[in-house]
Amino acid sequence: MNEPAGAGPGASRREGRRRWTQLLAGLLAALLGFGIVAATRPAPDDAVLATARESDLVWLLDDLDQRQQRLEAQRQELLSAEARLTSTDEQERIAEARRRADALAVLAGTAPATGAGILMTIGDPERRVLAATLLNAVQELRDAGAVAMSIGDQRVVVDTWFVDGQAPGTVEVSGVVVRPPYVFRVVGDPKTMETAMLIPGGVADTVRTDGGTMTITARDELTVSALRPLRTPQYAAPVRPAPSP
Repeated sequence: MNEPAGAGPGASRREGRRRWTQLLAGLLAALLGFGIVAATRPAPDDAVLATARESDLVWLLDDLDQRQQRLEAQRQELLSAEARLTSTDEQERIAEARRRADALAVLAGTAPATGAGILMTIGDPERRVLAATLLNAVQELRDAGAVAMSIGDQRVVVDTWFVDGQAPGTVEVSGVVVRPPYVFRVVGDPKTMETAMLIPGGVADTVRTDGGTMTITARDELTVSALRPLRTPQYAAPVRPAPSP
């Protein structure tokens, strides 16, 4: 009996590529949504604005303008990637799928990242810097375009969590105890990230209020080598290729 049109291993491969393209397009949409949420996060506290100097207000406005420009650039990049994924050129789709897979591996923390960045150290001699301060630093760095980061030997990814440690002056990062000084290695634009850390009323001011210190060193090349181990899916299973006829 003849096989129906479109059946066979060739059709299975095309169907697999189509599903992979749909998956990546969905991930791109999710990343775009994350960018929109980040853009709408609360503005600086009114009390900070009311007491800020004119130079500080100019700095804040400039930072907001830079964030808007970064988000617009990210939106355009995601739209371009979506167009390449849905292109009629199969080779272009495959190349874009591989690029996105590499980028997602960095975001997931399963691959190292190298590039320009900053080495930021938060000292805590009085043991009063809280987990919330470190989390705020991570959020600000992400908003400033951080590509990858680690704290000590712990890779920071989307589901990384922070809580004050049981021992005074410690913080738990996804269940692992981290002690000061807290060393951040971050790949991204050094100037933009440093500006984000030094915004009046922001992370640097909070650290100083807690009796801590902050130093930031820009690097032309820096590697975030800490990796997040792959976890075995609880329910999902890999797709197996269709058997040859």
